[in-house]
This record gives sequence, structure tokens and C-alpha cells, in this order.
Amino acid sequence: MNAQADELLALLEAFHVTDKALVRSRDRARSQAGDAEAFASLKKEMHRYFAAVARESVAHLADLDRRLDDLYQRQYNAQAERGAAQRRLDAARRVLDTLGDAGGGTSR
Repeated sequence: MNAQADELLALLEAFHVTDKALVRSRDRARSQAGDAEAFASLKKEMHRYFAAVARESVAHLADLDRRLDDLYQRQYNAQAERGAAQRRLDAARRVLDTLGDAGGGTSR
């Protein structure tokens, strides 16, 4: 088997592949070392399989990025809303404290 075929097979071994066409092509390339047709078939099947993996991964990453952007926006909005609620609470407590100091009512 030539060095390029060895390299491709080593790369392929890093993945758990269940695609039947790619597994058949891999097994054929192993058993028929040096066969140009088997090597060409392996390259073709690897290209088909990994191009699909790459497309799927790009789509998945785009979806995750959209979801993260939405999450960050929600977090930003919630933080701003919390800040406004805290300012309202602080202002209400100042009024209640002032009323309590003046003897005009009870504070909570």
C-alpha cells in the first residue's frame, strides 16, 4: 500500500464510521493494497462522507450560534430588568424609611 493510502486509512481510523459504503471501501483498500481502483474508491467515499459531516457541522454550529445569541440577548434583557427592579426597590425603601422617620406610617 502506498504512503498516501496509509495516511488516509490512519485518518479514517480516528473515526467511528458506520457508513456501509465507506466501510466497504476501507476494507477493500486494506485487502487490495496497491490497487489504484480501490484507493480511488476509498478517496471518493471519504470525500462523500466527510463533505456531508462538514455540511452538517456547519449547520449545527450556525444553529448553536443563533441559540447562543438569543440566550445572550435574554440574559442582557433580564439583567437590565433586574437593575430597574432593584432601583425601584431602593427608591421605595428610601420613601418608606423617610416616612418611618417622620412617624407618618410603618415601614416594611
